[in-house]
Amino acid sequence: MNFQLKTLLVLITLLQGCSSTKNIEDIDTSNNEIIKVTVYYNSLRKDDAVTLQNALIKKGYLVSVAKNKASSNKYSSYMYVAKKDHKSAVMLNDIVQNLLKHNLNTNFFKEKETSGIAKVILTNTESDITQSKNPQISYTPQLWSHHKQLKTSPELCAKKGVDILNFLGFSSVVKNGDYVYGNFNQNRATIKCVGFDSTTFVYTAVAGKNVKQVEQLRNKISWKL
Repeated sequence: MNFQLKTLLVLITLLQGCSSTKNIEDIDTSNNEIIKVTVYYNSLRKDDAVTLQNALIKKGYLVSVAKNKASSNKYSSYMYVAKKDHKSAVMLNDIVQNLLKHNLNTNFFKEKETSGIAKVILTNTESDITQSKNPQISYTPQLWSHHKQLKTSPELCAKKGVDILNFLGFSSVVKNGDYVYGNFNQNRATIKCVGFDSTTFVYTAVAGKNVKQVEQLRNKISWKL
């Protein structure tokens, strides 16, 4: 009986471990994987920042760019990562080296919860490549949507939508009743929760210029709902 009980407990533990892998969007620090990257730039490096953003998006990173004040740092660019993400920082450094023709100087976050996140700072020093100055061109936004039915109330659905957008790094996240929306760079996401019998019908839409990032954001939001 003791042997059978131990066997049953082992099976339950294994099943719980398997079920936990269903949420594929959780940051797995055991794999030293950097999931989210924020690229900060000053006015001289905006083109470099956008070029780096597009390249990282194609490789599966969730990337945002933000303007930063000028820096007197002697390095042309540097980054912050958690110590346990050092191996992934080397991979990120290789991407920057191939793209912008210089290395990142690696610094480490002090906070433990920053694993899986990288901050890249592009300073005054320009890269070795010359970025073309393209004029602003009007475009038709890409729109990707998704819907599903949840066994929860519209109120809890909307609350979860707020948590998801905040987790993914959206800004200006607003909840208006059972309607949630937020911004991610030049992208706009909406989550609408509507009661249907004893369940909730949730509709998600993301619009923006970069079709790859629009698709990526739509997928990440829908997977977490």
